[in-house]
Amino acid sequence: MLSRIIDRAVDSQFRKDQSGRLVFIPFTLKGKCYFVDSKSDEEKLRGFVKLFRTTLTLISWLSFPSIYIPGLILDDFAGLTPRGHRLAIALGVPLFFWVILAALAFMLWFVYKTAVPNMTASLNEVGPEVKGQLREISRRPRRVALGVALACFGLLLLMIVGILGWHHSHGKSGCPVRVSSASNGSSISPIH
Repeated sequence: MLSRIIDRAVDSQFRKDQSGRLVFIPFTLKGKCYFVDSKSDEEKLRGFVKLFRTTLTLISWLSFPSIYIPGLILDDFAGLTPRGHRLAIALGVPLFFWVILAALAFMLWFVYKTAVPNMTASLNEVGPEVKGQLREISRRPRRVALGVALACFGLLLLMIVGILGWHHSHGKSGCPVRVSSASNGSSISPIH
């Protein structure tokens, strides 16, 4: 399944113009694009893009468990009091892991961005008229992808607002208090 997803992502960076020539799009259609005329160049570029896409996908898939699992473990089993300390630790440690994975993703992007000019040095650059043709061919799927991405982002924002609202409404009640009586009087102690 992962292989098919990666192959589709790689295929999205290779398109054919109206004359049937293969075009490599390393970044976007607004940037430089290149004609790929030989099969060896195509295989070399596809292998490089596949390596980049696979690594980036694995980093992004590792982000969720590396953020969620330490936060869950620390929040449930660390036993820190008061709640503010637990929340700080449960958010701080996962964010540290996220920063490391984000740094890896940015380093990978930097390597990709600097390697593309070296790999495409022998290829002919595509002119603006061919880019216009490619833009017309790929306009519809791009709008759908943008709509799906915006819908996911909106859903994520709603979830964050909902969680924060729930946390805020339950946090106002304070710490529950246990009242117990002793032989020398009564005492009040917070429940932990």
